[in-house]
Order: sequence, then structure tokens, then C-alpha cells
Amino acid sequence: MIPSYRFFAALLAVGGLAGLAVAAGGLGTSETMDAAGSSGLPSTESLQAQTLPPLLPIEQYTAPGMTAVEAIEAHAAATDGPVQPIPFNHRFHVQEIGMQCAYCHGGTESSPVATMPAVATCMGCHLIVGAQLEPIQDLRGYWNSDEGIPWERVYKLPDFVQFPHDAHIRNDLACAECHGAVEEMDRVSKASSLKMGWCLACHMGEGEESDYATDRLLAQQFIPPPLPEGRQPIGLYPRSIDTKYGASRGPIDCLACHY
Repeated sequence: MIPSYRFFAALLAVGGLAGLAVAAGGLGTSETMDAAGSSGLPSTESLQAQTLPPLLPIEQYTAPGMTAVEAIEAHAAATDGPVQPIPFNHRFHVQEIGMQCAYCHGGTESSPVATMPAVATCMGCHLIVGAQLEPIQDLRGYWNSDEGIPWERVYKLPDFVQFPHDAHIRNDLACAECHGAVEEMDRVSKASSLKMGWCLACHMGEGEESDYATDRLLAQQFIPPPLPEGRQPIGLYPRSIDTKYGASRGPIDCLACHY
């Protein structure tokens, strides 16, 4: 039985080239175990001595529905969103390969700024997978020259607006609520306006007890003083603007986003 593409991809992700070489050389054979030694991993000399079998084109390993070549063509044919230097097709990688958002955009749950994958993350798979494809050869060029991929930006907030990703993810806000159904996109395009009214429409929703960053929890920690107007002595919430203090899904005063 020939191992599937996903099997090799999993080995590559977990064990790198060493894991892939062990699988290709025959797991459990005396030659491999002898070369691996007591650690269970093959030595550098044994890896260099092994000859990996020729890799089949990636199309023969993908799940039915879309091949890598078709994914590249679909990215080029898409009319929404900017053309990217590498035609990364999210629909292909999510639906056909089964990748999760956090694999490439890891750390977003703990960082106020969204993260973009390093070239090394891409090459973790594409050192071998799809090496015959032209975009992967372009990717390898960035890797060899130690350059970052100059992705075309899709979302850009003004400098005077703050949007901490980690706070929103802690409140179980799904990526799709702002970014749309990225798993359906051949080329990523802007799914929301990010205008002030659009953000406030969400923040003005009714809060839930599980919301960590809502005015509801802030109201429990900092009880609003009975002042008719002006700012609170504790906190920065202007009472004349934030009329739903303690009830809304998120803060709706100016300093919540403009600081």
C-alpha cells in the first residue's frame, strides 16, 4: 500500500525531512533501525546515503475536487482581491489539504497584531511537496535569497485605529466574522468594510457573560459613578457617549479603539 500525500505531509510537519526519510526508507527495517541508533532517529550519514523514491506530481495525492494546477489557475482567474506574488489558494489548502488558519497565522490569539507566515513555514511542506510547480519554484527563490514574500495587503486600518486581534479571539470571535468565508476564496478579498459603523454595529450587540472584553465585565470591575456627564474618575469612558455601559457586547466609546 502506497502511503498517501497527507501521510507524508504529516510526517514532514512533525519530523521534518528525517521523518519523511524514515517513512521512505521503510519503517521498522533493520537497516533503518541500525542507522537510527538508540535515539530512534536516523543519523546524518544514513540520510545522505539513502535515495528517496521519485515523488509523484502533487495532483495524484490531493483529494478529489481540485488539483494544485487548478488551484493556481483559479487564483489567476479570480477577479476579487489583489494579485499576490505567490498564488496561494486558500480554498485549496483548507478544503483539499485540511489546513487550519492557525497553522499559517499562528500566534494571532496572543498578539494584538495579525501574523503572516514566514517563508520557513511555507517551506516546511514545499521543500518537497509540489516542487515541480512554477509558484513553488518562485517560493524557493525567496527562501534561497532570505527574503520575505511581498504579499499585497488586503486589510488596512488607519493608523489612529487600534484592533487587537488577541482580545477579539479571546471572546470567541470567529475569523469569518471579519474576514468572511476565506475557505471558499481562490484569492483572498476584502469581506468587510472595517468602517466605524460596521465595527460599532457589532460592539452594540447585547453582551454575554462569557465575553471577556465587554462593557458588562468592565462595569462589574469599575462601577460607574453617578455623574450626569463628563469622564469617570476611574477609567476613560465618557458617559455622554457610552450610553449602554455595562450592557453592550463591546465598548462603544471613542477610547476603546482610538488610543
